[in-house]
Amino acid sequence: MANIRAYSRRAVLLTAGAVLASTSWNSLAADATHEITFANRNATGEELVNAFFDLLSSTGSPTGIVGTTTEQDDASKALVKPYLDPAFQLQRSSGERYVASTYVPADVDDFEIGDVRESRPTNDVLVVRYSVRTTQTLPDAALVMSKEKAPRLTVFHWSDADTCWRVLSHGNFNTPIASVCDRDPSVDNGMRSSAQGEDQALGESLIGRFYDLLVIGDSAPILHPFFQYQSAIGVGFTTLAERKKTTKFPKTSFEHAVVTRNGKLLVVSVYCETATERLLMQQYKLRAGKSMHLATFIEDNVGTWSMIALASFIPAESLPESAECVPEGKLEEAQL
Repeated sequence: MANIRAYSRRAVLLTAGAVLASTSWNSLAADATHEITFANRNATGEELVNAFFDLLSSTGSPTGIVGTTTEQDDASKALVKPYLDPAFQLQRSSGERYVASTYVPADVDDFEIGDVRESRPTNDVLVVRYSVRTTQTLPDAALVMSKEKAPRLTVFHWSDADTCWRVLSHGNFNTPIASVCDRDPSVDNGMRSSAQGEDQALGESLIGRFYDLLVIGDSAPILHPFFQYQSAIGVGFTTLAERKKTTKFPKTSFEHAVVTRNGKLLVVSVYCETATERLLMQQYKLRAGKSMHLATFIEDNVGTWSMIALASFIPAESLPESAECVPEGKLEEAQL
């Protein structure tokens, strides 16, 4: 892409777009901090994703350093937590899942954001699909992530009580390429749901209905018109009208559903599997076995729930055998 500009420990702001927008990788320097952007009721999706990564770039160890201390991790969690919705969930392609109380932010250094597409299911909810090229490590997972461009899918929710935007759900498709030496890498942190009773049952019912519709061959009855989809193989669309083909799956089972809810918003993440090879959008063959879904739902004024975002992952069971570990210290010394 032309005119890519890199920034260290600061946001990259893209030119403002409409409700549905597609931007290039051309960018300009931020003229506002993440605090100002998150407090702006009229902020666009592209401004918010830049603010989110600006926030992440303020956490962890200094730029160019591999590894964090316990004190740095605790400070990072405290810095980010005010910007997480009570129903926050995050899913990484490496397998880890987090809620607001457990989230350890990625240690982000430089980042470049582009390919931004946004939609507004309601006035207080923004769904944003975009790509990021970044230098980052995962402190608690002891993983070093790829510097290649990878998709993200983030949902923001405006809080009237706190007069700020918060991150409701975040799907991170960046892939691990190495681990930190002398530490055990983790590709599944064993997250379990803390939801009780009706909320857990509702979340499992909604994701179960989605899978049942896929068996029939079209999940449209549960999808919001401004539904956004992103898959690990790069396929995605910004609204239901943009979907060129439907998806048909064999019967899908799921396990370990983590459910979080904030009023009319509900987030569900699951490990799921089918017994046979699957077809995605009638053309992309995916492996049999377990994959992961992070789904975000919204309830309308008459009590009907619909899905507004879905991130579909195909996690690796382990790091590639050829991957070498990276010693703690200066990142530029690592051969990545």
